[in-house]
Amino acid sequence: MNISISKDAATLTLALSGRLDGTTVQAVEEAFLKELADGATRFVFDLERLEYVSSAGLRVMLLAAKKTRAIGGKLALFGLNDNVKDVFEISGFHKIFALFATRSEAASFVAAP
Repeated sequence: MNISISKDAATLTLALSGRLDGTTVQAVEEAFLKELADGATRFVFDLERLEYVSSAGLRVMLLAAKKTRAIGGKLALFGLNDNVKDVFEISGFHKIFALFATRSEAASFVAAP
């Protein structure tokens, strides 16, 4: 798992690559919670290079969604490949998250008031 973080005026993007599973979720959770504690409120998760997500991975994404909503922030995901998208749809998580095809769509969503 590789996590890269970038910021612009309106959003913070966490780009995940590799596998989001029981062995990698802690790193994602820690990175997200650090940015949240540092004051970020608008998050975009770039999943273009995410190969796989397990139930543990879904739990960390749910944690991010709940924490973001609790502070009145916004969160969006983009770039889900077919395998990852299937997991989100089978689990019903596609109803919980704002999912987009492109970075610009996701960024526009979270930047909107």
